[in-house]
Amino acid sequence: MPLDEYRRKRDAQRTPEPVPPVDPPPAGDGRGEVFVIQQHHARSLHWDLRLERDGVLASWAVPKGLPEDPGTIRLAVRTEDHPMEYADFSGDIPAGEYGAGRMTIWDRGRYETLKWTDSEVQVVLHGDRASGRYVLLHRGRTPQEWLLRRGDPPRDPSWRPLPRELSPMLATSGPLPEPDEGWCYEVRFGGTRVLVRVDGGRVELLGADSVPLPDQHPELAGLGAALGATPVLLDAEIGGTPPGLWIGDLLHLDGHDTLELPYRERRALAEGLPLTGPHWRLAPSYPGGGAAVLAAAAEQGLPTVLAKRAESTYQPGRRGPDWVEIAAGAGPSPASATEPAPAAPDRAAGPSPDRAADRATGRATGTTPGRARSRTVSSVDVAGQRVRLANPEKVIYPLTGFRKRDVLDYYLAVAPVMLPHLAGRPVTLRRWPDGVDAPSFFEKNVSRHVPSWVRTVRLPTPGSAAGSESIDYPLLDDPAGLAWVANLAALELHVPQWTVGRRGQQHEPDLLVFDLDPGEGTTVVECARVAQRVAAVLAEDGLPAYPRTSGGKGMQLYTPVRVSRPEQTSEYAKNVAERLAAEDPARVIAVMAKQRRRGRVFIDWSQNNPAKTTVASYSLRGRALPTVATPLTWDEVRSCRRPEDLVFTAADLADRLARHGDLLAPLLTDGHHLPS
Repeated sequence: MPLDEYRRKRDAQRTPEPVPPVDPPPAGDGRGEVFVIQQHHARSLHWDLRLERDGVLASWAVPKGLPEDPGTIRLAVRTEDHPMEYADFSGDIPAGEYGAGRMTIWDRGRYETLKWTDSEVQVVLHGDRASGRYVLLHRGRTPQEWLLRRGDPPRDPSWRPLPRELSPMLATSGPLPEPDEGWCYEVRFGGTRVLVRVDGGRVELLGADSVPLPDQHPELAGLGAALGATPVLLDAEIGGTPPGLWIGDLLHLDGHDTLELPYRERRALAEGLPLTGPHWRLAPSYPGGGAAVLAAAAEQGLPTVLAKRAESTYQPGRRGPDWVEIAAGAGPSPASATEPAPAAPDRAAGPSPDRAADRATGRATGTTPGRARSRTVSSVDVAGQRVRLANPEKVIYPLTGFRKRDVLDYYLAVAPVMLPHLAGRPVTLRRWPDGVDAPSFFEKNVSRHVPSWVRTVRLPTPGSAAGSESIDYPLLDDPAGLAWVANLAALELHVPQWTVGRRGQQHEPDLLVFDLDPGEGTTVVECARVAQRVAAVLAEDGLPAYPRTSGGKGMQLYTPVRVSRPEQTSEYAKNVAERLAAEDPARVIAVMAKQRRRGRVFIDWSQNNPAKTTVASYSLRGRALPTVATPLTWDEVRSCRRPEDLVFTAADLADRLARHGDLLAPLLTDGHHLPS
C-alpha cells in the first residue's frame, strides 16, 4: 500500500507529523500539481523535495538542496511516500523518532510534469524560491539512489556560482590613519586567516591558496546549519581555546559576488545574516575612534588592529592603502591580514569568540566540555595479515548508508586491478574520519601510526631543499595496505605520475596526464568532446590516450611514456593544451584563472608537475555518493550526452570489471617516447 512504509516508521502517539490511518482513495490520472520543499535539521541537514503523485507526496532527500547551476549534479535519495497532509507540516520531530529534528517549509507551490517514469522525472517548479525545470534520474543499484540537476539556466541572469578559488585581500602595515573619519576598525587575534565557504549547509575552510585546510574544525558545522540553503563566502580569522571563528568580511552572498560593494555595504549585508553562534560571530567593527580601539587591543594583549576604509572594495590577493594593519605592541604580528597563512591554527592559542567578548565586558568565563566517543574495534584477516578495523558499522556516506565495512569490501574487491596502478607510487591520503558530511584532511606523513608491515618511502618535502625536510609516504603493495587505509577512512588515494625504486630513488615520470576540468556552465559532456580532440592530437604523434572519470565533475586522459627529463611531460602537455585553446578559444582554455573558465573546459596540463598528484584510478571519492575514478571505453566517451552517463559508484564496478577488465592495463606496459 502507498503509505504502509510511512506508517511503519512513525508512532502517531509520539510524533506531531500527520499519520493518516488509511490510504487516500485512488487518484484519477495519478497526476498532481502540488510541491513542497522542507528544510530538515535531522542528523544531517538536508532538504526534502516532495511532489504530489497518485494522491501522495513522492519524496526525495537532497543533501545540499536544489542546485541553481545546470552544471551541478546533486544526490537525491528516494524516501517513502508521504501523505498529502505533510505538505503543510512544520515542527519538531522528537528525539528517538524517525527523522528526529526540526522541519520547516522552505518553499511550496505548483509544478508541471514533463516526464514521469520509474527512472526519470522531469518537472517545472513554480515556487517563490524554487523555480525552473529540474530533472531527477535514477542512478545506482538501489531504488533509493537518484541524481538531481537543473535543466534550464538560473532564473536570475546575474546569478553566479559560489567561488572556489579566490585569494584573500591583504593589508599594508602602518600607523593609524589620520584623520580616521571614513575608517572602520577591527581587532585581530593573531590567529589564522581563512576563507569560509558555506554551500548547501556545509562549511569548508580554505587557506590562502584555496586548498582545504587539514583541520576543518567540526565545531563550526552549526554555522552551515544556521545559513541553510544560502551560499556564502566569508573572510575570517580562526583561533582560540576551543577555536573560534571571527568573521571579518562577506565576499559572496546567495549567487552574487559582493567584492565590488564598498565595505560598509558588505558589512551591513553580513550583519543581516545569522552569523552568531557558540564558536563563531562577526568581528566587532568600530567606525572611527581608532586610537581608542588600538589602546583597548594593547590592554587586552592582542597583537594588531585592522583599519578598513569604509568605501573600499574587496580586492582579492592585492595589497593596497585601503586596509592598514596597525601593531598594538603586544605579541607577534599575525599572518592574518598582511600575509595569510594556509596552515591550521594552534588550538591552544588565542581567545574564542565567547571568551573574547567576556574579556571585553568583564563577564566571568567558563569552559567548553569535550565530547566522548564510543568505539568498536575489531580486526579482519587479509591474505594472512590481521588488520585493525575500528567501528566497522560506522556510516561513512550517510545518505546511502555506505559503511566503513563497505569501504573495506570495495577496496578489497578492486585490489587486483587497483594495486598495479599504485605500485611504487607514494600515496597521499585524504581522510574523512567522521564521514563525508564532515570535514576531511590530507595526510602524507604516516610515520607516527603506520604499521610495520606497510612499506614507506622517505622523500623530500615538495619545495624544500633536497634532504632538508622529508616525509614518510606509504606505498600500497598488497590488499592489506588497502585494508589499512580503509580503516583510516582514507577514501581518496592520490598519487604522482612517477614511481620510486626499491631504494627510494625517484624515477622519471612514466605517465602523461591531461586533467579536463569543466568551467561554470559546462559539464563532463563538454569534457568528453574535448577529450576526443586531445586524443586526436596525441594520435598525430603516435600516442594512445586512455580515458577515465575523475569521480567528480571532470575526467582525465592518460598515456604511458618514457622521458629523459622530469619536465618533459609538462612541456608536451602544455603545448597540446595551448594548441587546442588557440584552435577553439570559445570552448577550451589552457590557463588556470578561474574567472576565465566560464563556458569552457580547462585542460590542466600542470598536473604533470612532479610535485602534484591526481586521484588514483579506482579510488573512491569523498562525495555524497560513493563515486569512483572509473576507467572508460572510448565508445562511452563518444556517446556521452548527459552528465550522469559518466557517473559510476562503487556498486557499478563489479559488473564493469567483469565486462571490460582493467581498461587502463595498457598504462602498465612500456611507455611511448614523447616527441621533442
